[in-house]
Amino acid sequence: MKKVGIIGLGSMGKSMAKNLLKAGYELTVFDIRPEPIQEMVGLGAFGASNLKEVGERSEIVFVMVLNFAQVESSTVASGGVLSGMKPGSTLIVTSTIAPSEIKQIAKAASALGVEVLDAPVSGGSVGAANGTLVIMVGGEERVFQKCKDAILAVGSNAVKVGDEIGIGSVVKAANQLMVTVHLVAMAEALVLGTKAGADPEIMANIIRKSAGSSWMFENKIDALLNGDFSTRGALDIQIKDIDICLKTGRELNVPLYTSAASREVFLWANGKGYGREDASAIIKVFEEVAGVEVRKKAAVASA
Repeated sequence: MKKVGIIGLGSMGKSMAKNLLKAGYELTVFDIRPEPIQEMVGLGAFGASNLKEVGERSEIVFVMVLNFAQVESSTVASGGVLSGMKPGSTLIVTSTIAPSEIKQIAKAASALGVEVLDAPVSGGSVGAANGTLVIMVGGEERVFQKCKDAILAVGSNAVKVGDEIGIGSVVKAANQLMVTVHLVAMAEALVLGTKAGADPEIMANIIRKSAGSSWMFENKIDALLNGDFSTRGALDIQIKDIDICLKTGRELNVPLYTSAASREVFLWANGKGYGREDASAIIKVFEEVAGVEVRKKAAVASA
């Protein structure tokens, strides 16, 4: 059984770590916070004291941190995990970063003989907890096969999307573009219907069975109608993801009109203080302007 490391023990990374332990891997973990490290140690992982130690103890290292700055500082910076990784070991970057950015990481790793897989994920904290994440893997087939069992331990829906480093991040960017636009469209539609007098619950049940439905609608609508905006995917993280889409569009000279407009709505909601709530809280800015709340009647009555 391969020795595996994971850097980043937030809501996603900690669940991934737990699933690696369940699968029987000898696991080394690291986070800038001591609390999640101690929790994982209690479950049987080894808590590394620094990033280099994760690399020294691991044949495969997963990186699940927030953004490119954190990926860069935890991998290629002085004292990063690459400083401890042996030639022939594999770095799997599951963070959502731009295609051009993962290529920078891969170039630095390659110079040290370390192989890289570009493997962003989708499915949120629920998918991470259940081990059902969709993982969009870019990289050599040989490297993918070598790490496939460990990847499947954290995401049963792992798919090889191409041989080129960066192609996984391209697919993730396209997915996040649609997530962002769907959330804004959902908010506008529900507020419009409610303002015009439609019962939000009846309207939602009709949309579920109609052409306007989507995965995002299905997975957000029940909590939204109950006024539950507890974080399953934070609103402010969605801003980071749509910025990656727009950055990629600029690099490729591809216009992304609806993405750009949706980003401004998310910035508006973030400015209103909803950044750490679930991304579905985007609806609140439309509700405030329209003077209505899209809730079940029972939820409104009990509020």
